[in-house]
Amino acid sequence: MSAPTGASLPAAESPGVFCFDLGNTRAKLTWLPQSGQPRRLFAAGLEDLLSALSTESLAAVAQAPQPRLISSVCAQEAAEALTGCLAGSGPVALNPPHGLVLEVDTPESVGFDRLFAARGALEHTRSNAIVVQLGTALTVDAVRWSVDRGHFLGGAIAPGPSLLAGALHRGGARLPRIEPRPGVAALGRDTEGALASGVAVGLAGAARALVRGIAREAEMENATIVFTGGARDFLREALGELDSALIEDQHLLARGMAAGYGG
Repeated sequence: MSAPTGASLPAAESPGVFCFDLGNTRAKLTWLPQSGQPRRLFAAGLEDLLSALSTESLAAVAQAPQPRLISSVCAQEAAEALTGCLAGSGPVALNPPHGLVLEVDTPESVGFDRLFAARGALEHTRSNAIVVQLGTALTVDAVRWSVDRGHFLGGAIAPGPSLLAGALHRGGARLPRIEPRPGVAALGRDTEGALASGVAVGLAGAARALVRGIAREAEMENATIVFTGGARDFLREALGELDSALIEDQHLLARGMAAGYGG
């Protein structure tokens, strides 16, 4: 667990927004000031976040006058519990507007994490972008910039490194459970090395192929690649090998939430 990160909390009069990212397995809290650089204040399990908001370490966030924005793809009950913890002071917005035009078959099924990341990417590029996130899952999405608006075109979802390692362990009677790590050799010299290669090198190859395929099908071959996520170290080298401009932003979702909330 990575509890409060040690970054100081902003003063009550500081302009900006608090952004909560409730993912599949982890929760993150980022302070996005009106000017200056974002600061990660917390990253841990959701239950740890709820506990911290009731203690001295993050109690000031629960009572802050600044807007608190929440992106949630976790269970509705958990999102509602967080909303309840934050009620009674500044504005609270659960999955605030993202401002994108959704050009997909089932707009209601698209995760808000993908949409806020796409909006955040446009804050960087103001042009077509391929958005890559790697955490519990790998997502690769296309967003087109047209007439001062972003158009979300869809993309792909695949397992992230921990899911891949877990699936191999559960599905193979004698395969050990490995802890995935980036930068391993493709040629594994033992079972653990072969598994590590299959996860890390295979994942990098899958991401590269998805970026190329989605960019081609969306007719966005020259689009900037914007990537984020807690496991993004697995992809940095592979994405850097592509013939596209590359932007890395660990605070991409927070940036997109703030942009959508502000209109």
